[in-house]
Amino acid sequence: MRASTADTVIFDFDGVLLRGDAFGLFLRRTAFAGARLPLAVAALVLLAPVATVPALRPWAARWVSRIGLVGRNGDELRAELERFGTNLGAEPGRMIEPGLRMIRSHLAAGDRVIVVTACEHTLARAVLDAIGLAEVELVASHIRGPRLIVHNHGATKMAQLTGQGVTPPWRVAYSDSLSDLPILDAAEQPVLVNATTREVTRARRLLGARLTTVTWLAGQGPGHPHHTAGDDRR
Repeated sequence: MRASTADTVIFDFDGVLLRGDAFGLFLRRTAFAGARLPLAVAALVLLAPVATVPALRPWAARWVSRIGLVGRNGDELRAELERFGTNLGAEPGRMIEPGLRMIRSHLAAGDRVIVVTACEHTLARAVLDAIGLAEVELVASHIRGPRLIVHNHGATKMAQLTGQGVTPPWRVAYSDSLSDLPILDAAEQPVLVNATTREVTRARRLLGARLTTVTWLAGQGPGHPHHTAGDDRR
């Protein structure tokens, strides 16, 4: 039996549960390794100016992904992503312990927890399974062969949630990105993670007094103090 939408909690993935960009790490360490490296460098140089325009970033991301994955068999690629995700979940200092403690506390309370991320689905699922969060639902980007067919970023996150019957409001949402402002705005309690002063100011214009900010660092052990809801140190 699923919890009601009112008991739904949304977590971003990269920057909230995992330090860095998981799919970017896969491209750099695996897809763009060896003979593909010169092609990767050329692509990044050409696409860098495009990526500075927010509206064109999804287009640039699709092309970087396609260049890195072209020529790979679909089954082999999925196996590669699964292996990489499993190893990434075990990498020392990679996971953000305060985020993991928070997601586990929501699960223990019986909340419906959904990770909503721009990371590729197979990779994100492998990481979550490796760190003991197999029961967490996942809404992510999807590839078909070398093509990124769903880039789960910005407004697409809300559309995918709606398509799966998850409609606002939800109780809490955690994200480190202003591209997730629609998801944060749909939460009774929006939580912005590791934000700069400028980002907090922009988010507060929309979210007002509802906004909570927290600072979560990768590799913090269980005994390390961390900010909880209501703390705003920025």
